[in-house]
Amino acid sequence: MAKIEKMIPHILAWEVGLKDSERKLPPREMYNAVKGHGYHCIPGDRGEDTMCGVTYKTFSEWRLKQGKPKPIIADLKALQYDEWLAILKSGFWDRCKADLISNQSIAEMLVDWCWVNGPVAIRKAQTVLSCVADGIVGAKTLAALNATDSLSIFNRLKGAREKSYRDIVALRPSQQIFYKGWINRTNSIKYQA
Repeated sequence: MAKIEKMIPHILAWEVGLKDSERKLPPREMYNAVKGHGYHCIPGDRGEDTMCGVTYKTFSEWRLKQGKPKPIIADLKALQYDEWLAILKSGFWDRCKADLISNQSIAEMLVDWCWVNGPVAIRKAQTVLSCVADGIVGAKTLAALNATDSLSIFNRLKGAREKSYRDIVALRPSQQIFYKGWINRTNSIKYQA
């Protein structure tokens, strides 16, 4: 079964960048090593302010669900590993039920797609898998994700993800500046049996 710990270097590498020496660190140390340069606010990026890939909107929603006051940008900049991991796990990994996906590469493709594009990624994946596109990963979606031909499933998800980026750019040409990065990020997830 897939493990979230194996995905953390991928997320941090694409959100912040990792030196070779940082890739060998345990996840908490890896996060702490990069968090000093993890805050970004890129003009034109629909995610706006982010800290190690967590958007201010996602962070605010998370904090409110925890019964905490709405954060300010300074709170986002000070985001600690435990809270970052809890957001990744509950909002993305668990939403995709990735612990129940038998192939790590498929889990990472789906979860990373959801991390980058939100829950719409689940509906798009379900369409590719010929499941009801309700955005909820249930028994039928898991069965399709865990079917025996995992390479085919991985390639279908990857192709659908790439198509979704072409569609975004066609709908919003201003997003063209992010297209190459989205494709490179998608291609960085390699299939492993």
